[in-house]
Amino acid sequence: MDPQCAMIGSHAGMLKKVGLGGMDPNDPKTKKMCTETCIKMGGKYVLYDAASKRVYQLDDQTKVKQFTGQNVKVTGTLDKAGEKIHITNIEPGS
Repeated sequence: MDPQCAMIGSHAGMLKKVGLGGMDPNDPKTKKMCTETCIKMGGKYVLYDAASKRVYQLDDQTKVKQFTGQNVKVTGTLDKAGEKIHITNIEPGS
């Protein structure tokens, strides 16, 4: 996700804000479009863990780009502050 949408846990608010509230925020194409738009405006890719409602910054922005809008499984090391993940592997998740 992008940080703006991750802070609220959904793309729905941003879509509504830009006049696209009729789009399904859970559709993978919509997630991708919304995230890519926010990244182009200066955002960075983040991992949003829906179960814990936590947002993690990701150290390697190029590795995650191909997974925009998808659920993923990230393997890596969490920094001591617990906010940033050093990615060793990323793959599609369920």
